[in-house]
Amino acid sequence: MDMLVNHEAAVPTGYGDAEPFIAKARELRALFQSEAAEGERLRAPTPAVHEALVSNNLLSMLLPKRWGGAGLSMTGFSKVQMEIAKGDPSVSWVVQIVNGTTWVASLTSDKTQEALFGEGPKAVCGAYNPPGKARKVDGGYIVSGAWPYTSGSRQSYWAQAGVMLENTSGPVVPGINMVYIPFSQLEIQDTWFVTGMQGTGSDTSIAKEVFVPDHLMVTMDKPFGHVEPNKKHWGAASDNLPVVPVVRATGLAQLVGAAEAMLEIVEAESTKKPIVTTTYKTRSESGALVHALGEVAAQLDNAKLLLFSATGMLDEAGLNRTVLTDADRAKHKAQCAQIVQLVHKSIETLMFIAGSSAFSLSNPLSRYWRDIHVGLRHITNIPMLSYEIYGRNRLGVVPNISPSGAY
Repeated sequence: MDMLVNHEAAVPTGYGDAEPFIAKARELRALFQSEAAEGERLRAPTPAVHEALVSNNLLSMLLPKRWGGAGLSMTGFSKVQMEIAKGDPSVSWVVQIVNGTTWVASLTSDKTQEALFGEGPKAVCGAYNPPGKARKVDGGYIVSGAWPYTSGSRQSYWAQAGVMLENTSGPVVPGINMVYIPFSQLEIQDTWFVTGMQGTGSDTSIAKEVFVPDHLMVTMDKPFGHVEPNKKHWGAASDNLPVVPVVRATGLAQLVGAAEAMLEIVEAESTKKPIVTTTYKTRSESGALVHALGEVAAQLDNAKLLLFSATGMLDEAGLNRTVLTDADRAKHKAQCAQIVQLVHKSIETLMFIAGSSAFSLSNPLSRYWRDIHVGLRHITNIPMLSYEIYGRNRLGVVPNISPSGAY
């Protein structure tokens, strides 16, 4: 499957229209920027940001139209995410996690979907590792566990939490049993103290002997995307997509957008600020720095080309009902690793150009830089693992280091 086609120009038919959401994200950029420092202090989205996300339906963009969502393509959603990240990467992280997890929940059985979304779109977020424990009882399970990094917990109604059945053991991989619990039945422990992405509210959600009915458990033998006979709530293009490649590719969109915001700031400063200890009255007089800015811009242009190719591949697979092979997944993962490296290299160069003042906590560049660094380190983004998986697949070395469902 060719993954080097530029899909930026057109979104495949069958998906919702992303343009109104892109426009809204651009409109909200000033709000997100103005609230970013307070969100970082609160370590969660501010009330004003929360209201903007909810009132503009920015938390149900990937949810299929059958449940009142916008049903956007992965390319369209990524474009929205890039614009949100230009305002505040932490806000875009919450939007990506909530939209992605809510979409994953739409891949469940009819009964589960009806319970989650039967009263209208409701946001879902959660974590699978470390897994909690589920004890089988009549009609359901008794669940206990603590799940850190629950980004978007304050914006969500449902928690999606990984569990293992008591008295069993096995690898902790995507596809582990998942339960859905209303956040009203969970305790949120204030644990999110990190260098970047501080404004995401990624705290620990805790369940203590919570009863979960059978239909709110997704078991490993019938994982997300399983289509039972006569399934009613199925048919959207996104119903055919694999979970991990979607989350990986759309998660990178926000990091590309945030890096573009850094480039905009540094370019604007370059026509005004001198280079101390040199004869240059402005940075733009320096051929070396102009060359560096041009290189960064080209790197981010290429990162977008790779991103829209990766999301376009997914969009087409959804429309055509094609199944990604292990080779497709491995190539997709390596392609995303290239995006990671291009973004990383770009933001390091930009901070060299901006100088030591860019690291002041009051300088927006510092926040973008810290947020992007944390986002780049998500486990799905580690380049050396991505390339090892791709290399093993190309050489036919089995088993690979991760099962195919994990990449």
